[in-house]
Amino acid sequence: MRKLQKLTGLVFLLCIGLSSCEFEATTAHLEDIKTCVSLSGQLCAQENPVFDTNDRQIYVSCKLKNAPENTLVTFVWKYVEGEPVIIDKVTLSSSDKGTNLDLSSNLSRPDNGWPKGKYKIEISIGNTASAEVKTFEVR
Repeated sequence: MRKLQKLTGLVFLLCIGLSSCEFEATTAHLEDIKTCVSLSGQLCAQENPVFDTNDRQIYVSCKLKNAPENTLVTFVWKYVEGEPVIIDKVTLSSSDKGTNLDLSSNLSRPDNGWPKGKYKIEISIGNTASAEVKTFEVR
């Protein structure tokens, strides 16, 4: 009987502890992540992993699947030659537009052209610690 009381108390404390923690569980996920110089609709028609220093725009696109309303998707653009530098951060919301959406983000060419080197885009859903990573290079 004493063990049952201790076990019940432990389960009760565990439930309280878990309910006070913030975590996010979602079925939303990303598919078909591509980089390109122009979009067809909201998506890159073809994958373009290498860009020229004079390309006017660099786009990344993806398909958001099984997303509940108001799902946030964050794109973090980084230059990763040497110490990584965040270039831009864009957060989009699915609002009430449906559960499957085509999303894209872009950067415009700096006045002096793109710095040569390696870049990456980290795309995350909501407040999750994990991100999908897409790499590309400017030559």
